[in-house]
Amino acid sequence: MNDIWLNFAIEIGLFSLLGVLYYFYQKRKIIHFEENKTPLIMNYILEICLSEKSDVPEPELDHLIIELDNFVSKKATRPPFELLKVFSESPHCSARLKEVISNGLRELGIE
Repeated sequence: MNDIWLNFAIEIGLFSLLGVLYYFYQKRKIIHFEENKTPLIMNYILEICLSEKSDVPEPELDHLIIELDNFVSKKATRPPFELLKVFSESPHCSARLKEVISNGLRELGIE
């Protein structure tokens, strides 16, 4: 009878240890994601801007693409939040791009 209780206590201890280790693993993943959230969102907005770009030169969109690329490639330290806001309110911005920019800024807590 004592062997059953001893095995049960060992299993509870083992599962508790594994649970604590899994908790810290998930916490580390969440913290890592939060640290990299801004570059991920800026990269997604850059991809959408590049897909919206046509062969005709569009100075506003081209400037936004350059600024986003500078941030994503770590040439600039600050993301171009103000430029994104101004561009999303301009008539040159398509409805799809406006929605992506506003959702991205909302996710980052900027708006």
